[in-house]
Amino acid sequence: MKIDDNHSFEKPVDTVLEMFSDRAYFEKKYKNLGFSDIEVLDCDKSGDRFLIKVRYAATSDAPIPQFAKKILGDKSIITQQDEWNLKSRTGRITIEVKGVPVKLGCDMRLQPEGKGAVNRMSWSISCGIPLIGGKLEKIIGDDILSKSDKDRTVSAKLLESYGA
Repeated sequence: MKIDDNHSFEKPVDTVLEMFSDRAYFEKKYKNLGFSDIEVLDCDKSGDRFLIKVRYAATSDAPIPQFAKKILGDKSIITQQDEWNLKSRTGRITIEVKGVPVKLGCDMRLQPEGKGAVNRMSWSISCGIPLIGGKLEKIIGDDILSKSDKDRTVSAKLLESYGA
């Protein structure tokens, strides 16, 4: 399953990229999104590359059918890796949900938009469980989209402390 999403910001690309390559941004963002047990597993910024890997616990506000609750549970342990090529302004998110046989990834492209910037995101969700895999993909996709606006709002608020 594929999902496209865009997050627009009112600061220039370089300022947004400064935020997207700052460990403190991720720690504050995840806390402000209501995640718990936040642990940075890896963080490296060298040359034109930035990578951060974080594990956290999250709950879903999305209505989850009973069959999916047995697989997804009420609380998910998520390991998310964000990696940016700072020169090309392209990134990749890889997400692993503990105990859930789903592959989640997102290709990102940060571009100028008017006086600001836009992060163009292309999500890919796949689940190989026969019969119910497609339904789980849709539930997870809907959950991503339902959290998208809050993610953008939190990021825009944190962006205020970056740049001139």
